[in-house]
Amino acid sequence: MTTSAAKTIDFSDLKRAIECSDADTLVQFYTDDAEMIIVDRNRPPSAPMTLLGKEEITAFWRDVCSRNMTHRVGREVIGVDRAAFVEECAYPDGCHVMSAMTLELRDGRIARHLTVQAWDEVSCAPGRTS
Repeated sequence: MTTSAAKTIDFSDLKRAIECSDADTLVQFYTDDAEMIIVDRNRPPSAPMTLLGKEEITAFWRDVCSRNMTHRVGREVIGVDRAAFVEECAYPDGCHVMSAMTLELRDGRIARHLTVQAWDEVSCAPGRTS
């Protein structure tokens, strides 16, 4: 009897793509039918930002990765069908953002992505979102 090990995500590559703002590599981690949900002060749990499918998720990552900011990923917990981590971002103007991310995986790719993020209230420019 032959068994195959479940495929898990290559977290070191995902981390590198986030920290290097590499949108093209990031989107390759998602399934075609992936869902991304983002909750923050402007998008509460009752009305989160919901992105459906790789096309919408690609547009999101291209926008985020085009910004002048740094990303640091850590505190990861990786399993066969789930991964979680914290991303800390900083803009040159002193604004900081911390995001807790939970990923549901299917065959080593992201099928569902939940982000809960908090922004510096004082240092972030009014109207700036994600």
